[in-house]
Amino acid sequence: MSSTKQADLRLAAERGDAPLLPAERMWGFWEFTYANSALAIATWAFLIGGATALFVGVKAGIAAIVIGNILGVLIMALSTCVASGKYGTEQFTFLRSMFGRNGSRLVYLLAVVFLTMGWLAVLGLMFGRSIDSLAGLVTDRAAEPQGWLVYLAAFFAIGLTAFIVARGPTSIKVFNTIIAPTLVIIMGVMLYLIFSNSSMAELMALPALDEPFEDKQLNFMIAVEVNMAAGFSWWPYIGNLARLSKNERTAFWPNIVGVFGAAVLGEVVGLLAAAKFGDSDPTVWMTQIGGFAFGIVALCFVAFANVTSMANILYTSIVGLRQVVGESLRHIRWELLVVLFCIAPVIIVFTVPGIYDGFFIFLVWTSALNSALAGIGIADYFILRRQRVSLRHVFASNAQSAFRYWHGVNPAALVALVAGFAIYVWIFNPQTLDSAGIFAFISASLPSCALAAVVHMVLTRFFVARTGWGDYPQGLANSSAQRNAQDDMQPVVRAE
Repeated sequence: MSSTKQADLRLAAERGDAPLLPAERMWGFWEFTYANSALAIATWAFLIGGATALFVGVKAGIAAIVIGNILGVLIMALSTCVASGKYGTEQFTFLRSMFGRNGSRLVYLLAVVFLTMGWLAVLGLMFGRSIDSLAGLVTDRAAEPQGWLVYLAAFFAIGLTAFIVARGPTSIKVFNTIIAPTLVIIMGVMLYLIFSNSSMAELMALPALDEPFEDKQLNFMIAVEVNMAAGFSWWPYIGNLARLSKNERTAFWPNIVGVFGAAVLGEVVGLLAAAKFGDSDPTVWMTQIGGFAFGIVALCFVAFANVTSMANILYTSIVGLRQVVGESLRHIRWELLVVLFCIAPVIIVFTVPGIYDGFFIFLVWTSALNSALAGIGIADYFILRRQRVSLRHVFASNAQSAFRYWHGVNPAALVALVAGFAIYVWIFNPQTLDSAGIFAFISASLPSCALAAVVHMVLTRFFVARTGWGDYPQGLANSSAQRNAQDDMQPVVRAE
């Protein structure tokens, strides 16, 4: 086979059209850790820390950040990264095994199209506000959060992101490797400066900025929920990054070092600064921490950290889009598809700029969906399938695949998704912060995840598997199960 043909096949695999073979995966432990860190270290980490400061003081806030993030990240990584690391498949293509081909398209529409458009707009506005604060610091003028410079810089950030993603995952890897370690150093300096100007006792005694409810337990659980939402928010994206890692362990553990560790670091900085300076917006307090020179450097790097996050989520979204739509999109040039995808975020930036100020509400709404999806993923892959999935059925046409279910949709998974989402909103309404009494003790994300998992398992065992849908071992003869186990161990053979 010619070198040109080999390059074309590898490019197709990188863009999700086929599973990545182990030799084609570019990320070891530290490369994936850099990618995760770059994804987690952005202005949104500071904003989440600032949002935490609205509900609880510093001591309780640090506990909420650690508890919420470790729970959210662990559950999210188990539900997405392990399977992607094992099989090297695009995340939403693999989702056909749970939801069916048309069901995975619906999940993509809900979890990626709507949410990613919002995330790119939010991160673009964060970049814009950072640049505006940087310009204000240099020219000695007040920041203008709704000024023309914010929108112009946001447009530039989305354009730069499109340029990076159009060049492929190698470009993203280089950008991650440069930005992530630098930002970790900057955050460490921020922590040092905060602690050098205040004693530990003074910082730990700082109260909440708002504390909207008299019940301290309720305020604390809202803070935990916001941080769990931060962990779950990676669900639509992290699987398509994990498929670039060498194996299952490399796909899973960097999330603890990268996503969890980097997010906690950034959020603690945001919490301490917000509590100390009385403002949850990092573009406001960042210039007050270390003076003029440090403020310029920090704002500059933090602004571009948003671009690393945007590049990672845009890349994974485009890879998923090519798979769920099908052949009609694969004939469109990759670069053109990237540009077309970025039109909607640009429109949102200019028409719905208030999405930035409602950041934590938007964040928690994403958890209502992602926590249920995570529960379904864990139940299906680990419990029902015992970590065995036939790639031949995943990539087969709908008519020939065991994952065709009912008209390409798995009713059990969709019912479980609705149940998980509904119980979340019943226990805790992200829009109004109204909550049921049990929320203060069990959160909303954990019941949503658990209920979705249980509903999916029950309906699968007593309905789906008995119909012969889905290639589940419980509903198949032993010979068929053995055949599928053999299929599972063999990668899809690419046509050459």
